[in-house]
Amino acid sequence: MCAVRVPVDKYSISIAIKCCCQMSRTNDGLALLASCFRRAVVPDVCTFNTLLDGLVLEDRILEAERLFKKLIKHKLCEPNVVMYSTMIKGLCKVGNNDIAIGLLRLMDERGYKPDTVVYNTIIYSLCKDKLIDDAYKLFNEMVFAKGIQPDML
Repeated sequence: MCAVRVPVDKYSISIAIKCCCQMSRTNDGLALLASCFRRAVVPDVCTFNTLLDGLVLEDRILEAERLFKKLIKHKLCEPNVVMYSTMIKGLCKVGNNDIAIGLLRLMDERGYKPDTVVYNTIIYSLCKDKLIDDAYKLFNEMVFAKGIQPDML
């Protein structure tokens, strides 16, 4: 697009980044993100969600964590429910249940209401790691303290 002088905006870059991430080419997506900054195109939270999800899908959880922390530290975007959910999914994928629960608490503190998907992700991970009592406590919190109805798995 740049070679033929077609204007590049955050939407076209986001689409290109999503394509890269869905093809397990997140490094290319990150390179496109760098070109955003060079061209003064400001990416939005959806673009960052796509990159985080791409890193998680490629099992690059530490890199996803670093990017997430950098986004918050440098105030590049305000995390939303999708971003928190993506990070929780990644943390649970590698068995970092304590950090995932901490992120769940942070999410709730900041006014983002976790849904059944977020709770199910952590509960499943706790069960997988044979932490049944912890899973049961979290389930009870979800249903009785938060009033979130469980769905069928």
